[in-house]
Amino acid sequence: MAKLVGVSPEEVRDWPWSDVVHLLAYCEQENEEMKARLPAPGASAPSSRGPASVRTTTVYRFGPKPKR
Repeated sequence: MAKLVGVSPEEVRDWPWSDVVHLLAYCEQENEEMKARLPAPGASAPSSRGPASVRTTTVYRFGPKPKR
């Protein structure tokens, strides 16, 4: 969790549980969406004669949690 948001583990331990659960749920949703976009294992590669395959990568960066 600390690596994901770029803060110290001590700071993450001070977060309310609801914030931690929300972030984990968001990560799981992103994971499910990414799996849905990937081709099934063993699927054939696109034809080399067709249009070039385009891949889009979305990167989310989380900053430090604002102080209350």
